[in-house]
Amino acid sequence: MNPPTPGGLAHILANRQFLYLWLAQALSQIALNALLYTLLVRVEEWTGSSTALGLLILSFILPSVVMGAAAGVFVDRWRKKRVLIVTNLLRALILVGFLALSQSFILVLIVNLAFAIVSQFFAPAELSAIPAIVPKEQLLVANGLFNLTLNSAQLLGFVILGPILVKSLSGSEVFIILSALYVICAIFIWQMQLNEPPIEKDALHLRNGWIDAMLNELKEGWRLLTSDNSISVSILHLTLVNSLILVIGMLAPGFVSRVLGVRAADAVFVMAPAGVGMVCGLFALPPMARTWTKERIANGGILLISATLILLGLVGQIGPASALTSMPVHLGDILLPEKTPLITLVMMLAFVLGLSYAFVNISAQTLVQERVPFDLRGRIFAAQFALANAAAVVPLLFLGGLADLIGINVVTYVGAGIVFISGVFSIFHTRRAEGTL
Repeated sequence: MNPPTPGGLAHILANRQFLYLWLAQALSQIALNALLYTLLVRVEEWTGSSTALGLLILSFILPSVVMGAAAGVFVDRWRKKRVLIVTNLLRALILVGFLALSQSFILVLIVNLAFAIVSQFFAPAELSAIPAIVPKEQLLVANGLFNLTLNSAQLLGFVILGPILVKSLSGSEVFIILSALYVICAIFIWQMQLNEPPIEKDALHLRNGWIDAMLNELKEGWRLLTSDNSISVSILHLTLVNSLILVIGMLAPGFVSRVLGVRAADAVFVMAPAGVGMVCGLFALPPMARTWTKERIANGGILLISATLILLGLVGQIGPASALTSMPVHLGDILLPEKTPLITLVMMLAFVLGLSYAFVNISAQTLVQERVPFDLRGRIFAAQFALANAAAVVPLLFLGGLADLIGINVVTYVGAGIVFISGVFSIFHTRRAEGTL
């Protein structure tokens, strides 16, 4: 048998230290998405309010907007392995705190906010640890595997583990299992050998130094963003689609419950084809890239998302006027003849939505990786995550309330319009860059 290629996936996974870190990342992200699904379903069942769902998601992302950059500066002054272990144990402990909650939405928000705050320190420590355990020639493949795992964990946690846990276990049992996953993550990190350079004592005395460091890092990343139009447009695409995912996650339980007449707990099954579409997009992109540029693929994906959202809005108008929503039904009932057509249509649109999301997200992310110097990639992507979360704050605060007042279908049209305008801007930029305008 031939030895694994030095820069290949098999060779990287043969690195036990990297394997421990990767397993910890995979389990933690799966647990995170399963937790989000669980809370979304519980809050929808308790309140039946899109506003409440928006506030829940906001409590997940607000710490990233407010303190994401500062957390990275602190992590640079602490032992990465210790940060990874402590954050996982703290998250396990906080999850136990959910056991004391009994349909108190305010307490859920408070505990969830504490969980999100602790999580801000995990990601920068994790990304900083990769170069310490992976040779330079393997970094691109290692980072690619981490990005793939991040997307796959959304599917596994939100589409598979979350629904299984919610449908088969009580709320207390779900939180105990998720807490145990974070303890396992801490054990994986504890087993990992991470050779970290000594930290100077002066670096631990933060005083005002961390503020200057944070501002300098933000300025350096901003200069790069504003100096390269292709990077700017790609970051716009990434910010838009990732913000859109959060908004769709907020509206999906209410959409299938109030429009299709399917229980909120079964929303993920109706929207599951979106995950299939993402996987199909992964395989479709390489042959497409031989014919079209990544910019054109991303632009086409943006327009396809806009068209899909319009069609979902039309479904939102048809659904309440039909007999489909006369009463909520169990998943086994969605295949009844009178329910099949509309639900099938939504599932088809979910597939197209996932496919177009893959076109935009992967193309834009690859463009950024190609054009950004290696030593700035982490900073740029961290800025993109913060921008995506910041951009989602206003929609999460107000779109849920609008959905309750004027209907989910109207809000869907608003989202389609915003995406369409972004697509027109991107096409204009691409054609001007290509000299065809």
